Amino acid sequence: MSVADYNIKRVDAEQVWPLRHKLLRPHQALEESRYPGDEHRDAGHFAAFAGRKMVGITSVFHEAHPDIDDRSGEQQWRLRGMATAEAVRGTGAGGALLLAGIDHVVTRHGKVLWCNARTPAVGFYERHGFTVIGEEFEIDPIGPHYLMRYSPSQAD
Repeated sequence: MSVADYNIKRVDAEQVWPLRHKLLRPHQALEESRYPGDEHRDAGHFAAFAGRKMVGITSVFHEAHPDIDDRSGEQQWRLRGMATAEAVRGTGAGGALLLAGIDHVVTRHGKVLWCNARTPAVGFYERHGFTVIGEEFEIDPIGPHYLMRYSPSQAD
């Protein structure tokens, strides 16, 4: 499959929860796949479809990070719940989802987009313009992560 084979759609929060649970939090209760901020009116939830099958998801919403002190304040956005089905990894679905999230932030004048990236995904985010901030840290019970940052204004 190629990027052209995916249809990226903005969806409601509850539409991403089942796949978010399956791909990112199968060891936890489904309710833990609902994140604070999911229901905010400015939040953006996106899904990648191959035909009618949802194969990837991501969400973006306002949330400032205490370790990113760049006076962007309310213009900070968080990328969270980014995942693709194993069968489509490396085919462009994740990149297309990430771009949809970035576009959502840019159209709302976001200054910073940040995420807690799982360590194996750091290279993916770096290829899309994110930079690592600080040292690796553990999110229990999920595993090792890095704080990463993207500044849409620097990508122009």
